[in-house]
This record gives sequence, C-alpha cells and structure tokens, in this order.
Amino acid sequence: MSEATQHQPLDCAFESVQEVFTLNIDQAENKLTDHGLKEYYQGAEFLAKIGQGDKLSIAFLKVMPWVGEFYGDGSIKKITDFAYQKISRTPNKDSVEPFLISFIDVIEHTNADQLDDYLGLIEYHLKKTTISIHGIHDTHTSPSLKALIGQVHLLLEQLDYEGVYEWVNYGLRYFQNHPERQEEYFSLSTPDSKAVFQRQRKGALFSDLERPINLFQQALWKTGFMYAPYSPDFEKLEHFAPYLESDVIRLPDIYTEFNGVSPCKRYMALVSHLVAHHKYTTRVVADNVSPQQRFFAEVFEDARVEYLACQEYPGLRKLWMSLIPNPGEADCDNEKYSCVRHRAIVLTRALIDDKHSYKDPILLEFVEKFKALMAKGESSSQDSLNLGILYLVKTHQVSDALPDMYFDNTEVSYRDDNRSMWLFIEEFDEDDEIFQNTNKVEDDEEEEIEVIPPHYYDEWDYAYESYKPDWAAVYERLHSHTDASKIDRLLDKNAALVKQLKKVLDLLKPQSKKRVRYQEEGAELDLDIALRSVIDVKNGSQPDTRINVDFEHDSRSVSVLLLLDLSESLNETVGSSGQTILELSQEAVSLLAWAVEQLGDNFAIAGFNSDTRQKVMYYHIKGYSEHWDDTVKSRLADLKAEFSTRMGAAIRHGAHYLDLQQSDKKLMLILTDGEPADIDMGDPKALIQDAHKAVQEVQQKGMYPYCISLDKRADEYIGDIFGSHYSVIDRIESLPKELPQLFLSLTK
Repeated sequence: MSEATQHQPLDCAFESVQEVFTLNIDQAENKLTDHGLKEYYQGAEFLAKIGQGDKLSIAFLKVMPWVGEFYGDGSIKKITDFAYQKISRTPNKDSVEPFLISFIDVIEHTNADQLDDYLGLIEYHLKKTTISIHGIHDTHTSPSLKALIGQVHLLLEQLDYEGVYEWVNYGLRYFQNHPERQEEYFSLSTPDSKAVFQRQRKGALFSDLERPINLFQQALWKTGFMYAPYSPDFEKLEHFAPYLESDVIRLPDIYTEFNGVSPCKRYMALVSHLVAHHKYTTRVVADNVSPQQRFFAEVFEDARVEYLACQEYPGLRKLWMSLIPNPGEADCDNEKYSCVRHRAIVLTRALIDDKHSYKDPILLEFVEKFKALMAKGESSSQDSLNLGILYLVKTHQVSDALPDMYFDNTEVSYRDDNRSMWLFIEEFDEDDEIFQNTNKVEDDEEEEIEVIPPHYYDEWDYAYESYKPDWAAVYERLHSHTDASKIDRLLDKNAALVKQLKKVLDLLKPQSKKRVRYQEEGAELDLDIALRSVIDVKNGSQPDTRINVDFEHDSRSVSVLLLLDLSESLNETVGSSGQTILELSQEAVSLLAWAVEQLGDNFAIAGFNSDTRQKVMYYHIKGYSEHWDDTVKSRLADLKAEFSTRMGAAIRHGAHYLDLQQSDKKLMLILTDGEPADIDMGDPKALIQDAHKAVQEVQQKGMYPYCISLDKRADEYIGDIFGSHYSVIDRIESLPKELPQLFLSLTK
C-alpha cells in the first residue's frame, strides 16, 4: 500500500465524520487493498455530500473495512451505489443508515459470493412495498423495509434465500395494502409471521413429525402425553431445556440432523428420556442442596433412569450414546476456566459408554459405584443425590469459582432440566400439607384453559390456494358436568325407540365364530394339517406341529368420533315443541351413545365452538377409553351452545385422536346446524373451503367423515364441504330417531 494513500485526508466538512475516520482508518488500511481503500474513501466522501447529514458516512466508515475485506474489491462501491440509487433517491432515505449497519450481520451469515443475493432481496422488497401514486413514481416510504433490515440477522442465520423469499412473499400477499400490519409482519411480531418463518427454517419441524413420534410414544411406553413445542428464537429463551409437566411435553419446535441422527430419532430420544424420568424419578427435597450439588445429582439421575429404560429397551442405549458428546479428558484448562460442565459431560459419557477411554481414578471409582448400585436392582433419586454430592466433594477444584465457564461440547440436547426431580418447600414452610401443595391444581376451569397449551393448525386460503400456517389455536378441555339423571330421563322418554334399536343391535352384534387354523393348541384337531404331518413323519421330514384349530368371535373393528357443533345457533327453538336444537341433540346423542355401548364399538364424543381463530374450543365429552356411565352422562347433560363454528380446525383436531385408534374402519360423524362461520371472517366462502380442505385431509389419512346437517339451507353449501357424504335432516324433531339409525347403516 502506498505511503500517499495511507496519509490521504478525507474530503469532508463534518468534524464528526473526520473523528470517526481517524478512529477507523488504521483498521481499513490493514484490511483493504489499495483498490478497496480507494472505494472506502470515495464512498465516505460521497455519502457526506448527498444531503443526509453525517450519519451515513459515520455508519459507512465503521462497517465497510470488514465488508470490503469479506466481499473483496468492488463490493464497497457496489454497496455505495445501491444505497444511493436504490434507497436514498426514493422516499426510503431514512433506511440507508440501517441498511449500511446491517452488513455487520450479513457478513456473518453469508458467503463471499452472496453480496448480490442480499442486495437483490432488499431491492425486491423495496419495489414491492414502496407505494406509487398513479403508477408514475414512488411517493410513499416502504412501511416495512426497516423492519425487514432489523430482522436480517435472524433471517440469514436460519433460512436460505429461497426460504427468505417465501417468507417475504407471504407477507406481501396478505399485507401489501395494510401498512401497519405489514410492518408487524416483517418485524416477526405476529403469529402468522413466526409460523411462516418456522416453516422455512432449516431442519424438520416437530409438527411434521408429530404423528410418528406420537405412535412411538404409545407403542413403546404406552403413554399419551401431549406436546407443546417452543421456539427459543421467538420466545427469547436461552439454554432452554425440554421438560415434562402436567402431562405435557415441552420440546423444541425444530430439529436438524445431528451426529448422523435424524430429527425424528432425536425427538424419539428426547421423548424416551422424559418418559423414563416420569416412570423412575421421585422428588427429592432441594432446599438445602447447592446448585452444583444438584447439577451433579442430575447427571447421576439422568444416567439412572436411562439405565433402567435400557433394561426394558436395550436399543435406546445406542441412540442416546450417539447424541452425547465424547470430549477429551483434558479439553478444559482449569487454569483459565471453571471446568464444572466439562467434568459433568465426561462423567455423563463414562456412565453410559462402557468403552470410554477415560483414566481419571475418581471418575472410574464413581462409575463403578453407579454400576454396583444399578446391579442391586433397587435404586432411587435419593441415591443419585448422594452420589452427586460425594462426587462433587471429591472432584472440587479452586477453579470451579472462576467467572469463565467452559461450555464447548458440554450440552446433551435431548435431556431435560430435571425439574421433576426436585421439591422446593420454602414457600410452604410451617404448612402441614406441603406435599399436597406441590401438586395443587386449580379448580377454576378458566385457569385450566390457560394452563394447557393450544394446538395450532393450518387453515386453507382458497383465494391464494395455500395454507395459512399455524393459523387456528385449538384449546382442549374436559367438558363441565351436572346431574347425570337428566340423560337417564331422556332415555326413559324414548323407551319405545330404545326397544326398537335393541332388536336391530342384536342382529348387528357379532354372532358367528371365525376359525383360526395352524394353532399348536386349540379346541379341535385340524384333520387336513394332521394328516399332512403324519405323511411328513413317514417320509422322514420335520412335521408341522400346528395341527389344531381354534375359534374366535368375528368382532367389529370400528372406531367412531361424534363431533358436535356447539355454536350459539343451537339455542333456537324447534317448531311448537318448545325444545331447542341443543336439547334434541342431547336426546339423539344419548340414544346413539347407548346404542354404540351395546355394540361395543370404540366410540368418543367431542364438541366444538370458536371465538375467532385465536380461540377454537374443543370439549372432551366421552373418551375412547371411557364407558357410557354417569360420568359421561353428566358431561353430556351440561352441554351449552355459544360462539361460532370454525369447523375445519375442529375436524383436524378430532382427526388427530381418531387417527390414533387401532381399527379397520374409522368414522367421523359431524353433527351441525349451520355452515362454518366465525366473527373474524368477512368472506363467507373462506371457512367453507377450509372445512372442505380439512375433510380431504381426513380422507387421505384413511378416515371416513360424514356430516349430519340440521340446516334446511344446507344444500347450498354442504356438498361443497363433504361431497356426497352427508345427510340433511329437515325435521329436526326426528333427530333422536334418525341419528342412531344413520350410524347403524354407516357401520354395517
């Protein structure tokens, strides 16, 4: 670099710019070539003379040495020209400074050949969002350019450019003519913005893997815990760990492949670890235990529950081991760092990996103590605490108190925060019922709604032929209850119909027996197989020992979900009877539930209504595992009709439970008195088309949706939703008779 260039002054009248130039010129000279340094001078001088004060040159001088070094010669001039011609000469001149500053993040999340990609993205967004009057020239600023630039670090860190454009285009599609909502969207502050962003992230979304993970949980562990994914980026959670609490598993919303382990298997490892804690961990009082003691106790407890789980399912050990780091014994320098986490991860690896290479005698001593404990066949969480405290005492170092903690390669991503292990009783001191208080559940039903996280479902937008991701929030709750005798009185009222149904049910009940051949033990000898075995013996061949036949009842394999519309319109009175549609529906459902109980089919009842997309309520009235008893009757007796009918979200959520049933035939009956609608929807076709899409999704999963409509105008729209799979009952008074008969005809 020439001496003249090094000492060339900056041609600028702003003293503030000269001061910043003096502070940054040495950095620029060290990083830039002669050509790059020339661009640096010219850019700073040019931006100081375009009438926007000193702020552009100051931002430019601070950032461009790193940018020019990263992108090479020509890049600084390209950015300067873009800032002036594409941004400053439009109504968006206030965005030039944040645009320049954004390169601090851009160079961290792009390659050296991707400068044009970033500039193209900004230009594309500018053209689409800067408002033109009469189509002649731009006259109003882009309402969202600053918002987009403000999120560029997150966009480029987690999305490729294809994903960024998908996210941008969604915002343009729906909010191009809504400046305030457009700014909120591009600030990543709205639910739909976050949802679209998540769909484009690198990795596999939990929502796409939920079904196999659910089946895995049920098949392996015979449990049915719900899931509530979290996103650390949006919820501003740092080092947030999964956990299981109140029958809900909180887990990351996205996983990428790690150490050759697929995202699906990573979720399986996580769920298995949490369920193992649920099965084997008992609470230990933590008030007199220090954080470091708890930390090492948790290491032993994690290893203990995993050891017990591997006794039942040995294949889990290989899966877990592939996700646990394998650090070197001397990786952490205890002269510089606190090595607590490093000692913990080394111990974690040694406890699960029998082929580890560690030599530390104290470590080996405690591995043997752990193995001896597990070999006894009886262990507890208290044992883990005892081992953890003793291990900390024997390995404690003065450097443990250093402020700099060693974190490299010390995290086990699938493990939880072990909240299930600890019991804190300080807040209940002097209380005789402290252990009851730790698991106290509020009786207030409204509080329960807030505690259970919602399920989010996409909603179909027929206008753009695309899904609005995670658009409808479905909240579950167990329906309230009242006097069950009300249902018994309804059945007594329909005693004559009950007798008729009983005759039909007796005919439908499985009567015949089915032969099961090739049994080693059975009710009868299977002569054909027996003779063949005798011939085999005489020929010197190995005979087939399965020479018996047994019999089993040829049973029905049917699972049914009855989904009840509980919207406000059910409060209308029917004719001169004085009964409401809701009361007639209660009669009909009571008769149907009684009939299905006689048949022994797998049967559930649920209701739904909605108050905007943010609150779709799904009420459990009868579960598949429940019998038709007073508990179910008391819920059915307390049905209430209120709010609106967001049918598509309810169908999708009901399908989630119906799909889990092990049956040859899966029938979803939807009983409704009107078309899908909600107070936040202006287009009457929108929810009809969404319900139609939901029906298609259910059919693709092998389920059979069928609608019973009580709306006399249903012919105008019902076919658009269900095709030919519907019935319209014009005389609502006949519903108690027709509903059971319709069910029987559908399940023959």
